[in-house]
Amino acid sequence: MGKYFGTDGFRGEANVNLTVDHAFKVGRFLGWYYGRDKEDGKAKIVIGKDTRRSSYMFENALVAGLTASGACLLYTYDADDDLHCGCLRGNRIIKNQK
Repeated sequence: MGKYFGTDGFRGEANVNLTVDHAFKVGRFLGWYYGRDKEDGKAKIVIGKDTRRSSYMFENALVAGLTASGACLLYTYDADDDLHCGCLRGNRIIKNQK
């Protein structure tokens, strides 16, 4: 896992060691993994990204994989981390922590 994921998400060079095929497969896995214990089998996933050009490419591939696994998605686009955490708490994906 450490090869592709850093503290803030995917790590690697676009279309070199990190491809859209990889992002699709990660999306399929994450959708299955986080949905497997849900009553309806659907994971709730929040997607945020930065504004680099490659982010749009990977977002679409990741969304395709997540959608294929039946996940429910919430987009925050290029918002900051505080908004991402607020969306997670508001949708009861994580508990409020102080």
